[in-house]
Amino acid sequence: MPHLTFYTHPQSRGHNVRWMLEECGAHYETVGLAYGTTMKQADYLAINPMGKVPALKVDDAVITETAAILTHLADLYPEKALIPAVGTSARGEYYRWLCFALHLEYAAVDKWRGVSNNDEQRLAIGYGDFDTIVSTLKKHLAGREFFLGDHFSALDLYYSGLLAWMIHKVQVLPADAVCTDYMNRHFTRPAHLRAQELDAALLAQIEAGNA
Repeated sequence: MPHLTFYTHPQSRGHNVRWMLEECGAHYETVGLAYGTTMKQADYLAINPMGKVPALKVDDAVITETAAILTHLADLYPEKALIPAVGTSARGEYYRWLCFALHLEYAAVDKWRGVSNNDEQRLAIGYGDFDTIVSTLKKHLAGREFFLGDHFSALDLYYSGLLAWMIHKVQVLPADAVCTDYMNRHFTRPAHLRAQELDAALLAQIEAGNA
């Protein structure tokens, strides 16, 4: 297996990558970064010029963007069955809903920022309008334990984190049973509980370093 170096801050999308690493049973090195300081220093900007986390170094290759990292990790650990096989229709569905999640996040950010769009803009914007994209998601989740098929996948991990952010952090989505039951079910997974413990310890370390 390649050497993995994980760059993160516990209070970031990096938590989802940490969770994924634990689901995979991966061996990895963690580099904790602080907002506004080490995250913006030259050595890290050489890894991610955006100065954002998470990032994952796989041997000498750098992968950024949470969706890309989760998908690559799922491919690196096929025995964990966290992504459908290449060439199957289920793999196509995986990509569909992964890209849909990106639209959902942008829709949530626009709502959080108080951005309203006219009819012409809604036609051009990928997510259309917030109510329609949320309704589409809820219709898909209703009555399902897993996003695709009959077992946990990287999509369940990604959507659980995204829904928690929308409900609890930016508060643009009501905490109804369809969403909360879905995400809370996955948050009880042992890998997520380990990720929480590891991130809590890392946060204490970062805060101590900034004191």
